[in-house]
Amino acid sequence: MRDLGVAEQRFIDSMGLYFERQGSTRIGGRIHGLLMLAEEPLSLKAIARLLKVSAASVSTNIRASMAIGLVEPVSMPGDRQHYYVVNTSGWESRLRAAEESVKAFLRLCQEAMATPQLADKRHLRDAADFGDFYLAEMAGIAERWRAMRGARPTPRTPKASKGRSA
Repeated sequence: MRDLGVAEQRFIDSMGLYFERQGSTRIGGRIHGLLMLAEEPLSLKAIARLLKVSAASVSTNIRASMAIGLVEPVSMPGDRQHYYVVNTSGWESRLRAAEESVKAFLRLCQEAMATPQLADKRHLRDAADFGDFYLAEMAGIAERWRAMRGARPTPRTPKASKGRSA
């Protein structure tokens, strides 16, 4: 990938700040922003060079991004380096994680309300009602997204194979 332009750098830095505000790392957000703009899979070395950060930092943050499903490794034919791309279903995995988080929160509220001393607490009821509402509204969103996405023409992407290279 060629060096980054001003608009690309601005977007990448904005993604870093966004991820940081969401409780992740700034460098993780910058890596994700870079991969969103990349026309081809990028190696750890290329990511480090483009972002002007250490390869160790890139490696640590790539592993964290892979663990939450936002980034996936790919291999390039004839090349033993590890390359990375945005996981095209990463947003769905984040959606599932958010849904699981709301379900866990809802269970805590419901368990508390099952206790006679806490059964009439207004804030617990509001939280449980919100959780129920959220889950009902989100039901089927991933399927609707896939249907809408499938109806759009997809741009050509470079040939790479998923999975780790040797």
